[in-house]
Amino acid sequence: MLNLRKMPAFCLAMLMLIALAVTQWLLPAQEISEMENRVLAQKPTLTPDRFWSGAYATELEQFAADQMPLRDGFVSTYATMQAILGRRTSNDALRGKDGFLFDTSAVYTQRNLSQNTDALRGLAEQSGKQLWVLAVPTAAAVYAEKTPAYAPLGDDEASLAAVAQEVQLIPLLDAMRAREDQQLYYTMDHHWTAAGARVGYEAVCSALGLEVQPEGNIVSREGFYGSFYARYPLPWLKADVLTYEAPEGVRLLIDGVEQDTLADEAALQGRDKYAALLHGNHGCIELINDGVDSGVLLVIKDSYANALLPLLARNYHRIIAVDPRYFTGDIIALATQYEGEDILCVCGIGTLASSRIIALMEGF
Repeated sequence: MLNLRKMPAFCLAMLMLIALAVTQWLLPAQEISEMENRVLAQKPTLTPDRFWSGAYATELEQFAADQMPLRDGFVSTYATMQAILGRRTSNDALRGKDGFLFDTSAVYTQRNLSQNTDALRGLAEQSGKQLWVLAVPTAAAVYAEKTPAYAPLGDDEASLAAVAQEVQLIPLLDAMRAREDQQLYYTMDHHWTAAGARVGYEAVCSALGLEVQPEGNIVSREGFYGSFYARYPLPWLKADVLTYEAPEGVRLLIDGVEQDTLADEAALQGRDKYAALLHGNHGCIELINDGVDSGVLLVIKDSYANALLPLLARNYHRIIAVDPRYFTGDIIALATQYEGEDILCVCGIGTLASSRIIALMEGF
């Protein structure tokens, strides 16, 4: 039986839903969510086949969720409610002390470690080069005191020890911990700051017998909201300041095309500013330093290397860097042909322990 006393509230709710749907349909669709740092679903195309198969309904539902007006506000409100209820994790982001957010999504396995290190060892054997691995520890391993007790985080120490048994590992964790008074990592992103990258650079120089170059020009950009903030966007968190070294005289080539700068100015205007370094991630890039007469280095990398390679380029005439996530060439052939004596792998320990991206490269 219809309750007439509830009719006004019912009508108001229906009007709000209709207004929301009409507004959503009329407003231009956003392509990217700056807050969530991801591509948003676009308006689907209606065809008879897609309608009867259910694909249209599924895509329409995703479009409605992604393109909801005031979506960022709703996402932030939901994250705030999670925090008020005492929930430390949201979308695999963990709240720690001093505004730090940590990643709980990476699942470390011995199988992944073994397959990646086996591939790297095979690369060294087939190419006849000396291979070094700089496995970057997570912020949780360096700043353990900022993580909650019994937090579901990967065991960096055990994983690093396992890597050291298989390949030539450049020690880094203790050096990072020795400078824990500095901000070596961003509070809302897994990447390292200019200070953290310099610790890594000094470790590489020590292992490869290179002369440590003095600190160069440090560029700072405020308003950096990283990948963890996209998962747990608490409104009271203070934005990080992106910092990176920008040495003079180093040229960047992406797929053979020289770039005007080492950092993408357009990306520096957005929230995820780390993506600006070396213009993001690409299959193969080159760094050329005409001020150095000789020296060639092949680097296998993930995004941690984007803050490190400009420093290392001051010691080499040419650095060739491949990202196994995007590289489509034959890595064995490349390593065999290039004239350098060393191969350096720079990646997060999470890359080695929670995925098989190196083992799956073409040529292995």
